Amino acid sequence: MSPYSPRAALLDKLSASQAHIEQCFLKAGETLVSVMEIVGSLIATLDQFTGTLGGETTAATIRDLRQAIADLAALPETAASRQNAFDEIARVCGETVGHVEDMRETFRYLRTFAISVKITGAGIEEFSGFADEIRERIQSGASEIDSFARQVGTMSGELDKAKSFSDSVLTDFRSTVPAIVSSLDRSAGLLTQEHKDMSDIADDVRAIANIVQSKIATVLSALQIGDITRQRIEHVQEAFAILDEFTGSADGAGLTDDERHDLERAVFALAQGQLDEMVEDFRGKCASIATTIASFATDASQMLSQRERLGAFNVQSEKNILKAMERDIGHAAGLATDIQKRGMESDTLVHRVSEGVRVLLSGIEVVRGIKTDIHYMALNSNLRCSRLGDAGRAVNVVSGELRTFAGRLEEPADAVMACMQAVQSVASTLLERQTATETHDVASPLKDALVSIGAASQAMDGGLQEVTRQGDAVFSRIMSAVNSLDFESKLGAVLAASAEIARGVVERNGLPEALPPAAEALGNRIFSIYTMVQERQIHLSLLPGGAVEAHIETAAKTDEELFDDALF
Repeated sequence: MSPYSPRAALLDKLSASQAHIEQCFLKAGETLVSVMEIVGSLIATLDQFTGTLGGETTAATIRDLRQAIADLAALPETAASRQNAFDEIARVCGETVGHVEDMRETFRYLRTFAISVKITGAGIEEFSGFADEIRERIQSGASEIDSFARQVGTMSGELDKAKSFSDSVLTDFRSTVPAIVSSLDRSAGLLTQEHKDMSDIADDVRAIANIVQSKIATVLSALQIGDITRQRIEHVQEAFAILDEFTGSADGAGLTDDERHDLERAVFALAQGQLDEMVEDFRGKCASIATTIASFATDASQMLSQRERLGAFNVQSEKNILKAMERDIGHAAGLATDIQKRGMESDTLVHRVSEGVRVLLSGIEVVRGIKTDIHYMALNSNLRCSRLGDAGRAVNVVSGELRTFAGRLEEPADAVMACMQAVQSVASTLLERQTATETHDVASPLKDALVSIGAASQAMDGGLQEVTRQGDAVFSRIMSAVNSLDFESKLGAVLAASAEIARGVVERNGLPEALPPAAEALGNRIFSIYTMVQERQIHLSLLPGGAVEAHIETAAKTDEELFDDALF
């Protein structure tokens, strides 16, 4: 076998190693960059998702909802207050009926006395017209009080309707509103807590994703070992090429066969030294890379576990708070709409009661005016009778009774007036509350909250689905990287085989006892191709090198500078 055939085998192995390095490390870089990108997309999705959870829109929705809940909770109290007002109006109207009956009784007596005036003054010419006038006035007052009594009866009927209606509304409020308010208030609190919990989980996933990105960056940096190894292989190959070039040049023309053989053995020894350290460095760095990549599996599992925790909040879940809130708000909004519709009917009754009181107050003023007219007409009659002497005595007595009974109208009329003023006061308060209610729509904020909650529900659903999809993709991509990025099995063995070939040559042939003088020129040429301190140190231990100053200068460089040197 030719002594040079091991060189061919070695160079073939080194060429194969170069091809594997270019393919393997390029694929590794592409794989890790793709993982980096998809993890970055996951982080962006998480940022958007947590932004939705903690955004001002959601906070404003919760605030508006709580205000709507407070307004809804006040409805039973408002209904109870209205019911109490109707009860008070009914009570006062009940008192009015008694006073009206007193006045009607008094007018019956006044009609009797008016007839007596007509009879007793029949023979007195000047009293015939007076009797007709006062009887007409009394009849007018009686008709007015009868009308007043009918209006009070009508208003009492309206009040009965209002009370019945208000009572049914109050009963409904008390049976439904507290439960809805309690559920909504509880859901609002749970939603706030749920958003916090989801944000915390999303933050945990983001933290793990950031760790993965940091690890990927570390591995990408460590992948420089591929470029370094490739360059060192090239330097070994170049050393043999320089040997051939040197021995074929004028400098090597005078070498004997033994000297040529010694120089080749020295270059094989140099190749062995370079390859041994290269394999050691390669395996050490690949072991570190493998450890980091293996840890991706744990990180991916943690992200998957946290993502599943987020999935538990899915809006399709029967226990989902947003869905429960949508149901409750929908019920509350429907109830509020019904409340406002029924409230408008009740407000109409309040308006009718208020208008009835106005008419009744006007009517009682008319009655009081008639009472005053009767009083003065009777007084005028007394004065006339006094001038007539005995002829007017009988009429005078009846006129006195007219004045007495007309005076009796004063007390019940004042009482009725006081009652009507009390009713008017209560009705005015109801109207003021009605006006305030009209300017504050309870249903509208609930409907707005329902729209906002629905939008938040859809956004959360979409966000969770996107997080789930990207979480699966990240897990799949990471596990693929863990399984595929095995540099040691694909490259370590090839590099080690190359080193074994060189070692075999050295062990078979040994090292030359002394190198020929031409070795210095050869050593200088080989020495000039190195880019790393380790290469120069190994070279100087086996071959002479004239670039000692360059070696010292390079040795002073930092590790980062050495990496840069290896790449450029």
